[in-house]
Amino acid sequence: MPRSQSQEDRGWRLYSEFRKQEDGLTLRGRGLSEEERELQTHYSDGKELKTYLKGRKTQIFVMAAPLTLHHHSKPPLSSDYPLLLRNPTSSSSIAVITSSHGQKRTNDPNQPHPCIVSIEKCSNMSQLKQIHAQMLRTGLFFDPFTAGKIVAFCSLQDSGSLHYARLVFSQISNPTPYTCNSIIRGCTDKNLHQDALLFYQEMIVQGLIPDRFTFPSLFKSCRNLSEGKQLHCHSTKFGFASDTYAQNTLMNMYSNCRCLVSARKVFDKMVDKTVVSWATMIGAHAQWDQPDEAVKLFERLMDERENVKPNEVTLVNVLSACARARDLAMVKRVHQYIDEKGFGFHLVLNTALMDVYCKCGCVQLARDLFDKGQQKNLFSWNIMINGHVENGNYEEALLLFREMQIKGVKGDKVTMATLLLACTHLGALELGKWLHAYIKKQRIDVDVALGTALVDMYAKCGSIETATRVFHEMPEKDVMTWTALILGLAMCGQAEKALQYFDEMHIKGVKPDAITFVGILAACSHAGFVDEGISHFNSMSDTYGIQPAIEHYGGLVDILGRAGRIAEAEELIQRMPMAPDRFVLGGLLGACRIHGNLQAAERAAKQLLEIDPYHSGTYVLMSNIYKSMRKWEEAKRIRELMAERGMKKPPGCSQIEVQGVVHEFVKGDSSHRQSLEIYEMLEDMISKLKKAGYVPDKSEVLFDMAEEEKETALSLHSEKLAIAFGLLSTSSGTPIRVVKNLRMCSDCHSATKLISKLYNREIIVRDRNRFHHFKDGSCSCRDFW
Repeated sequence: MPRSQSQEDRGWRLYSEFRKQEDGLTLRGRGLSEEERELQTHYSDGKELKTYLKGRKTQIFVMAAPLTLHHHSKPPLSSDYPLLLRNPTSSSSIAVITSSHGQKRTNDPNQPHPCIVSIEKCSNMSQLKQIHAQMLRTGLFFDPFTAGKIVAFCSLQDSGSLHYARLVFSQISNPTPYTCNSIIRGCTDKNLHQDALLFYQEMIVQGLIPDRFTFPSLFKSCRNLSEGKQLHCHSTKFGFASDTYAQNTLMNMYSNCRCLVSARKVFDKMVDKTVVSWATMIGAHAQWDQPDEAVKLFERLMDERENVKPNEVTLVNVLSACARARDLAMVKRVHQYIDEKGFGFHLVLNTALMDVYCKCGCVQLARDLFDKGQQKNLFSWNIMINGHVENGNYEEALLLFREMQIKGVKGDKVTMATLLLACTHLGALELGKWLHAYIKKQRIDVDVALGTALVDMYAKCGSIETATRVFHEMPEKDVMTWTALILGLAMCGQAEKALQYFDEMHIKGVKPDAITFVGILAACSHAGFVDEGISHFNSMSDTYGIQPAIEHYGGLVDILGRAGRIAEAEELIQRMPMAPDRFVLGGLLGACRIHGNLQAAERAAKQLLEIDPYHSGTYVLMSNIYKSMRKWEEAKRIRELMAERGMKKPPGCSQIEVQGVVHEFVKGDSSHRQSLEIYEMLEDMISKLKKAGYVPDKSEVLFDMAEEEKETALSLHSEKLAIAFGLLSTSSGTPIRVVKNLRMCSDCHSATKLISKLYNREIIVRDRNRFHHFKDGSCSCRDFW
């Protein structure tokens, strides 16, 4: 059959322009012969090399280059392209095709073409380009449906190329909606949301009509409410207003754009609500802090009049809502439903149940589920460890991590951040160091969150130098990282450095938040920087647009009170835009104790008792103030009132870490297995203190005890027991680190200063308010705490 000149020109133009656009074009197989190269040169004016090569025995695979061609019209259907014939003139249903080897084969229209089969088996772009080239040679590419297969692979496969897909798309005369949808979905899956929307605009301009599968991907790409509403209008105009799949993704789009009202309107107007519709709407309410409404929707779904039954996603979403609402009753109902319907072995549901039980404070119920579970993933372990930490059971969290290691489960950055928080609360520096080493050994990525947890742990365990070093090693820092270091420096009495880092933070362009100013005000309070504290407090609203919260007013009250400016502190409390809480008034009462202002103390105590009449700290502090001013009858009356109301001062508790094990002591503790040795060391310690001139400060001891009993009671304070154990269990020169749950009393503070000098030890005590670094007979707080 003679070759068509127009077809020769068209095929050669395609081939030659492919060659021009691909610098690294390769020919696979034997390659071009000298005769073929001459022919290529000879026909550079437009003759088709492919036609010349047709029928030769040598198979040449042309690696198709990334297309940058303008749109080409589709070639006419003719006998030279039998693959494109939908209704062959032959009475036979089998079309005869001449291969590039000159051989004839039959093509059954009921069987997919080998090129299409090859696309389905294709694994990379190199193979895809070969198939593309073969389709160009045979003419198969000019069929829109088969060309769409090339676009679909490039758009949707991980090994594909969206750029190549767009260039191939530009060569298709009449692309199908499937082809357009492939590119839109590819952009959406690869988070190229703006590209998906721009491509849709091109579609509309070119007169291409979307179908019911176009809009779901577009809705997923919307990050702007205005664009979303326009697409909503388009979907309605094109007749998909009642399409359930489109409506479900539309609800999700409105939810992601924080327009829950529009999402709910779409849901309420839906005629055919599927389980996905219910799950989407329940999840939207849970996500945007409307958990009660999410629970109500779930109750509607459970109504017998609804034909839809909840699936795993629905149950996970409602459990998320229950966690936000702290609705334990509904959690138990959902749990019962899960067991009744046979979802009990579903890992995701069990994990969600554990999470909501932990958040509702029922850690033991969560632990029961965890222990009974046949399968556990890393997420399950993390939830259970975090649940124990949030419940204050730090030792159990660390034991659970040990069990996790035994089972061969490797922790991730979430695990490490949670465990570092446990170490922070325990003051377990050595264990925190071990976790830091574990992070390095396991090559766990130290992102901003984990790096901040490390800075916070080291700072709050008293190793502020290491905290600073970790801070400077971090490649990225956010406001919480800076805040963690500033708070640590403030607690350790390094107010000047805290303020320096605050200035540096400003220079680096990091805007402080409300928590940062809590640290700044604490630093000013501990150092007695009154003017600086007032200036920073005023700058919150004036410079940074942060309205001071009650904790900031409390910080400023503490600054003024510690400086003896009690009247100004009281005036500030009266001018506060909110009612004072017990922390604000407690700070004022503590300042009154320091400066002996009985009248202001009584006014503060009266307000405190109105807020919380059963808070023992107020009674104890007022009793101590009365005793310090030798008002014995008033002090006795306070103690009697406490006894009548059944209130007791919370016991002091001190913890000390030795060789990775945290030991806990309370006043007069004799439960430790080394109690005999501890008390022998305590006697030695008290004896040396007295020889050095130590006189016990009995002002904070119950007044109805004999003097000797008062001394004994003071010697049995928990921090003295912990220090004695530290001296007994650690080598000479090793710092002793103690964490106490209450404010350190004045007697223990004076005694510890002397102990640090007599035993030549650095002793670090973290009490409820701050760190005390004792060394050579002095304290970092300068007796101002």
